[in-house]
Amino acid sequence: MVFDLVDPLGAKKGEVEINTLFDYSTRTGQFQWSPEIEYSFKNGHAIELELPVENATLSEYKVSLQGTLGMLLQGRMIHGWQAIGRRKNDEKEYAAEVLYLNDYKFSEKWSMMNMFGFRRTAFNEDGEFVGLSNNSLFYMYSKRFSLGVELNNEITSKYRYRLTPQIQYAFSKNAVIQFGGGPSQLNEEKRTEWLITSRLIYDF
Repeated sequence: MVFDLVDPLGAKKGEVEINTLFDYSTRTGQFQWSPEIEYSFKNGHAIELELPVENATLSEYKVSLQGTLGMLLQGRMIHGWQAIGRRKNDEKEYAAEVLYLNDYKFSEKWSMMNMFGFRRTAFNEDGEFVGLSNNSLFYMYSKRFSLGVELNNEITSKYRYRLTPQIQYAFSKNAVIQFGGGPSQLNEEKRTEWLITSRLIYDF
């Protein structure tokens, strides 16, 4: 939910999705939201435009590309890649991320999503590399209702994390809401804050 795919791996050509992530910090009162539009321009390949907003200020322009590499382990795993480019408006700098993705089904009920890669925080002398991992475990209680837990990690000389237990409810085949919250240290001060998070999704 927090660090999401552009489209599900293996998405068919022509699929379109709009979604918005909402984040609220109980410590600072800061409200962030990020509307996105995603389009599968080729089977297994998609592009996304995201506009992260902090309170009422557009903080970044973000463009992502994603590709599917295929199936593994007798069809239980599908894997791929994701590349992200960002333009940070306040600093007038560019940043980028590259990730390897894999989605594994243990059974009809249990599944796991993993992302591993790195970020370049800026393309200048102040930029640094940050190791990234995002690991999620899901349990599908029914066709409409799922439970999950997501752990986001950032690794430099220090370790920072965000942990988000979450629920997901499908109103229909096209409309989904995700809701969760938990502790985070992904802020610059490395102080723990509690975040409330939701994502609204609609597929065409």
